[in-house]
Amino acid sequence: MATQQIPAPPASVLDFSEKNFRPSVVETELYEWWERSGFFTPPATPAPGERTFVMMLPLPNVTGDLHMGHALGFGGYEDLMARWHRMRGESTLYLPGSDHAGIIAQIVVEKELAKETDKRSLTREQLLDEMWKWMRHYQPRIYAQLRMLGCSLDWTRVHFTMDPDMQRRVRTHFIRLYRKGHLYRADRIVHWCLTCQTTYSDLEALHVERTDQLSYVRYPWAEPMPAGTPDVVVATTRPETIVADVAVAVHPEDARWKALIGRDVLVPLVERRVRIVGDEAVDPAFGTGALKVTPGHDQTDFEIGRRHSLPVISAIDTRGMMTKEAGPLSGELRDAARAKAIEILRARGLLTKQEPITHAVGIHDRCRTVDEPLVLRQWFMRMKPLAQPAVEAVRDGRIRIVPKYQEKIYFEWMENIRDWAIARQIWWGHSIPAWYCQDCGEIVVPDEDGPDPTRCPKCRSDDLRHDPDVLDTWFSSALWPHTTLGWPERTADLARFYPGSVLETGYDILFFWVARMIMMGLENMGDIPFHTVYLHGLVRVGTEKMSKSKGNVESPVDAIEEQGADALRFALVNGVSAGSDSQLSEGKLRNAREFANKLWNVGRFVLRALDARPQPGWHTERSPAGEPGLGPAERWILSRTEATVAECTRLIESYLFGEYVGTLQHFVWGEFADVYIELSKASLRDPGRAAGAAKTLAYVLDRVLRLLHPSMPFITDTLALQLWRALPTADGAPSLVIARWPAPGARDEALEDRFAFLIEVVRAIRNLRQSSGVAPGKRVSVALGGDTTAIREHADAIAHLTQSDVSFGEGSGPATAVRAAWVRLAAGGDAGEHRGRLERELAEAKMLLERSRALLARPGFADKAPPSVVANERAKLAEREERVRILDRELRRTG
Repeated sequence: MATQQIPAPPASVLDFSEKNFRPSVVETELYEWWERSGFFTPPATPAPGERTFVMMLPLPNVTGDLHMGHALGFGGYEDLMARWHRMRGESTLYLPGSDHAGIIAQIVVEKELAKETDKRSLTREQLLDEMWKWMRHYQPRIYAQLRMLGCSLDWTRVHFTMDPDMQRRVRTHFIRLYRKGHLYRADRIVHWCLTCQTTYSDLEALHVERTDQLSYVRYPWAEPMPAGTPDVVVATTRPETIVADVAVAVHPEDARWKALIGRDVLVPLVERRVRIVGDEAVDPAFGTGALKVTPGHDQTDFEIGRRHSLPVISAIDTRGMMTKEAGPLSGELRDAARAKAIEILRARGLLTKQEPITHAVGIHDRCRTVDEPLVLRQWFMRMKPLAQPAVEAVRDGRIRIVPKYQEKIYFEWMENIRDWAIARQIWWGHSIPAWYCQDCGEIVVPDEDGPDPTRCPKCRSDDLRHDPDVLDTWFSSALWPHTTLGWPERTADLARFYPGSVLETGYDILFFWVARMIMMGLENMGDIPFHTVYLHGLVRVGTEKMSKSKGNVESPVDAIEEQGADALRFALVNGVSAGSDSQLSEGKLRNAREFANKLWNVGRFVLRALDARPQPGWHTERSPAGEPGLGPAERWILSRTEATVAECTRLIESYLFGEYVGTLQHFVWGEFADVYIELSKASLRDPGRAAGAAKTLAYVLDRVLRLLHPSMPFITDTLALQLWRALPTADGAPSLVIARWPAPGARDEALEDRFAFLIEVVRAIRNLRQSSGVAPGKRVSVALGGDTTAIREHADAIAHLTQSDVSFGEGSGPATAVRAAWVRLAAGGDAGEHRGRLERELAEAKMLLERSRALLARPGFADKAPPSVVANERAKLAEREERVRILDRELRRTG
């Protein structure tokens, strides 16, 4: 976009009268200007040799406001990547949207409705009307919160999973999968939620530990047995399902039971004659090694039943009521039936004992109701043929998962994947495009572009019933990378932006969403949907992850209104490694806000310096390195700036975002602000050095703002717009959003090392001043001894930074060691405290010395390690030996 087409930035952004940065004053207007200027939308026409960066927003569920987990992913990581790639000159598409959330949304809305009405009184149409009211209310709120976070999303391409075009694309996907044989309808055991009244997938089944009674029940022999034949005793935590038993299974190699395989026993409570079968799924160590087989109410038993062609008896219905098949338990609710079963078994002398057992119990992750496995006729997706190409895509490196250890978890799940139950018995979601002939039972699935069927193609009956269920919400979410770009049509966006680049999301939905997107992308597009998956950890409240359905959400809006979006984004990422869970503390937020204020005041200092010393014909991207009049401090900070540019680039390229923001904070605060800006004050007063210092300040600030912009976009662009009014930028960018990411220049590493030594000396002097009780602002005399060659030329800088008179010699007073030099403060202080500090320093120095000696003595280290590493470690050893010597000598001097 040409500069003249871009509206002027808001006036609030150009106001520098405040001592501290006030995010509430500028953030909303600045974001509106960015969006109005079209900075977030890729160029309409691809340039020759165009490089693209494409990332889909992980769809927030329209179930309420965003939480801190969203803020971490969207603002902390994703927008950081999008802004960085945009600054690298790549046509960047960060695509927004939201998810209808299926069962999660329906649960949330039903809870709200329950405050005023009985949900059972609502018709399907009435509930759907309430669902759309909720969507229309919360969707704009969520999008507004994404803008508050500063997410540079292309709002011209926003999508919602229930938009009409998305519904059509989901329908096409279902029909194509069905025609290819990937979808089938069959009686299979599924997870059933008695509360939500729907099936759910394996991934939605959680397991929690609880203590139940393990009941040992005797199954009488169906016929007389030889004397000495052991009783068949089965251990179970679910005695209410005994009435649905169709066999007893033992391990075929279990010596206790091997000879009895093929004999019959009677099922207690109903006296059904069943056979003992041998099956390797049985754990001989559990209970007595004999397992009751109940295919109608247990996944393992269902598989055993299929292997042995056993019948299925359903003793519990979808309401949790015992059916007529349950015999004496018929009509009871599940939990009451359990107690009644025990009572009858005890009365009949068939309960041999009970003992407590702590075990894992399945629950529905949406409402925490205990799982009830039921055999129901459902739609399933055949997963193994779809999973194999997705496994290969990660194994051969076409897709990279960060952190890498998640790849092993991905493989384990994908290689043992089971068919996916895709239907849900709720009303909110994508309709299943299937009709059932009521006369002949034919399943009728229409053509892709055809109308809904009205007649059975097999028997010509017009009595067709549309499937009342809806598709699992993840069925549509799995298509997001290509349906949002126009699939199944071959659109320009699909050709230009598929496959995408990075998918960033929480590790908790690696299988729910990420794996399914890979499978469906390969199936529908013949190509991977993205080349990198970055998995962040969870933001936790105590030990639980934040979840709107759990009601333990901390709102990012409150943090933004109090501290600003930049502070929140920075605090969420700082110090957090890929895949690690974290907790956001008030201390981290305050630190980030203080850092923003430090940057603000650095900017104000630089702008005042440029106001006083205009530099006509200069621009902010031109390094003054090599210019006349530069002192060592200027040359040092310029070198450190280039090092920081290189390091930040490397860290972002390596997805080390926590280290990236930490590196910048250390440079800005610990080197630019605390060291160079203090030293520049003297340079700015010297007519011979003032111009060089002003140019240096402008150049370093420009680099800092560009480097920090991906993480803290609001304050950096505010400062950049002011800086570029004083000095133009070479790339002519109207905003940092589309400015160039800096490339590293030449460094002077020897000078950097000398200044690192200087900074260590400065810190040592400051620590000595504090421990000796020297009042702030009071000048003291400092003597430097030992090997001080590297810092002699910087004595004035040390003096300026420590408010000290520096000399070289023995001196007297409290001392400490820095590298191979020592620092002595000509001041008093508590002698005992001084000796205690020296003892602590000597102990630490000896520990480091032993570490160096051990490393160099390690067999093979000197031969196998790179020569530079060995040389560096030997230099460390010499330096640490000298430091121990100096501290030991000083400790002896204290008597």
